[in-house]
Amino acid sequence: MDQRTAADYLIASKQCEILGLEQLLRTGRLVVSVSNLVHALQRERGASNMYVASDGQRFAGEITPLRACAADQEAQFRACLNELDVDAASLPGASRLFSRIAQVIHGLEELRGARETIDALDMDTDTLVTGYSELVQGLLAVVFEAADSAADPDISRVLVAMFHLMQGKEFAGRERAVGAAGFARGGLDAGMIERLRQLIENQERCFEIFAEFADGEPLALWRDGGVEPCPAELERLRRIAFSATRRTTVGADCCDRWFDEASRRIDAMKRVEDRLEATLESLCQEKIAAAEQDLRCHRDEIEVLAEEQSTGEGFALFANGPEGEASGAVAANDVTYAADVARSQLGRSLADLVQSQSRRLQVMSEELNAARAALNERKTIEKAKGLIMRHRKISEEEAYRFLRQVAMSQSRRLADVAADTVTMEDILKQ
Repeated sequence: MDQRTAADYLIASKQCEILGLEQLLRTGRLVVSVSNLVHALQRERGASNMYVASDGQRFAGEITPLRACAADQEAQFRACLNELDVDAASLPGASRLFSRIAQVIHGLEELRGARETIDALDMDTDTLVTGYSELVQGLLAVVFEAADSAADPDISRVLVAMFHLMQGKEFAGRERAVGAAGFARGGLDAGMIERLRQLIENQERCFEIFAEFADGEPLALWRDGGVEPCPAELERLRRIAFSATRRTTVGADCCDRWFDEASRRIDAMKRVEDRLEATLESLCQEKIAAAEQDLRCHRDEIEVLAEEQSTGEGFALFANGPEGEASGAVAANDVTYAADVARSQLGRSLADLVQSQSRRLQVMSEELNAARAALNERKTIEKAKGLIMRHRKISEEEAYRFLRQVAMSQSRRLADVAADTVTMEDILKQ
């Protein structure tokens, strides 16, 4: 059996890169289907919330077509799932991704029974919003895992931007639900007002990260498409919501205006999502085409040089000596590749190709680390919230509020406070 050469492994490296990009393309299409399904569920949640809050007087006619739209998007989502390789256990993050998907499938099955309860007006608005929100959070977790496992820095940046835009849009959807329920009752209580403030703050943080990682057309549409800054009419209604308690009572028309304005802004966010999705698809296709072209060039160059190689000549030597030991030496990490000591053109060219690939992968790794920093911060905050919830026996919102108050009192970043909390995990578990 012939032994594999350096050229064989160099080609294999490029083939692995192409396979990874093709998997990213399939994952990207799954993310697009998640985006569309989330938006459909958010619309259904909004109408269902208004229906229940008004004791069936509002949005009774809108619920059925919105559910049909959600069913269509669910079918698209499941079709994309069928394209994933469930046997790809070696893929980065595959176990976490598949676990998130399993949770979502279970949630979608439970939703069918919940809809019957909503139709019978046998569910309160808090339970309704919480149920839909947990399902949406499960879908967003699928996007998070896709972004976290992306091995290309440019694609990773788009996925990070998309995740935080979708998460911010979900907070905007919950804001719409809380405000609509409060206005429908004639005014918001203290708990609703506090929830509204927190949801607005959560949106702003997500949108800051989105703007940091997005660029080009999506970012331009974000700034010019009716999302940021927040429309004046919605800001006015927010001020009314903060001051309109159950004792002051607001007009019934406020509820409809609030719902319409909040929905208009959420729809504008979806248009930015759509533009990001087009960017993601195009970028994946371009990356695959470029990698395939590189592979063809590598093969052609190696074949030509192999034909020119004289029999009996040596191959490239890789010296691990001091930098500059041989003229033309190129450093990559801790190894110095002395291409000039090779006695064949093939050896020198292979050394050049290996060095080029090594440098490119190193740059990609550094760029990936930068792109994933925002995701790592989010992981840390979520873990810190969980620890505080268990230790103090409080809700997720209260845990987040506690972390935020500590960060503000100490003039520190929320992520840094969360990191310190996580380091005390053993103490908090006692």
